[in-house]
Amino acid sequence: MINLTVHQVDAFTTKPFSGNPAAVITEADGLTDEMMQMIAKEMYLSETTFVTASETEDSSFRIRFYTPSEEIGMSGHAIIASCYALIVEGRILINEDITRVYMETNYGKLPVDIHFRKNPSPDITVGGTGPISGIAITGVNSGILEKIMILQKISRSRPSDIPVARIVNILGIDEREITEACLPLEIVSTGIETLMIPICKKETLINMNPDLIKLNLLNNQFGIESNHVFTLDTFSEDCITYSRNFIPSIGMWEDPASGTSSAGLGMYLLRHGTTTSGSMIMEQGNEIDSLAKILVEINDAEREAGSIWIGGLAVTSIMRSITIEQDEVTIA
Repeated sequence: MINLTVHQVDAFTTKPFSGNPAAVITEADGLTDEMMQMIAKEMYLSETTFVTASETEDSSFRIRFYTPSEEIGMSGHAIIASCYALIVEGRILINEDITRVYMETNYGKLPVDIHFRKNPSPDITVGGTGPISGIAITGVNSGILEKIMILQKISRSRPSDIPVARIVNILGIDEREITEACLPLEIVSTGIETLMIPICKKETLINMNPDLIKLNLLNNQFGIESNHVFTLDTFSEDCITYSRNFIPSIGMWEDPASGTSSAGLGMYLLRHGTTTSGSMIMEQGNEIDSLAKILVEINDAEREAGSIWIGGLAVTSIMRSITIEQDEVTIA
């Protein structure tokens, strides 16, 4: 019998039961691949992460990522959630200002910067969601956690040759929503091949109900894994985009907040001259009251190298116990 604790952590938010949830098991050493997949299927979130000892000397931990149906290389929001759970448990010790740790993934070694203040300055808004916001934590790491940022590589981008008429038919919107957005359809690779789909109005996007079966068939035909539909028409004044992310290829219809896709979108916006700012906030989700806010940051040197920082904050919403016995998983 194996007894485990699972943290359900909501990433890209400071409000429980909003943002993007991930299940995190911080002591997964000894679990088999089959056990991990069973647990992820039972949790039925977009990702469940399993943290184990690193297999390399220059990484702090190894993180594996499972959807309900398969293991994937990495997930931005799930790394944020995993780091937050490890910080709260005191297994990552953080210092004043910035602490850098490295996480080993199947996608490669990823640097993570943890921004923290033991004695926060008066301009920190505790519980906010802006770039100088923070959340109070206690225990070994007592202070204000400002943000957790991951360095994401953008390996390439290419124009999409998918007919607009075919896309709007699947999305169930008027063709002018795309053509009048005056931005191109483009496929950006962040380790996941993501189709960037610009549209005009936020009302169209919040009410969108795409045919996800047809979208999956389209994705299979053109080698796409993720579909990031976005608009510059935002709900919050501090945000540059509002988006939704559809991922039928991995068995979860919609991702409430995609860090990797937001990284690709940030580079896309800079490349097409939509913004010149190296600091962006992107809102994402399908419920106005619980939208995620994703921070995207880049400087000129990182842009030249095809790298971009993405991140934000997180909060624990649920703690659960898991018992594994005779190839069965029981979650309390």
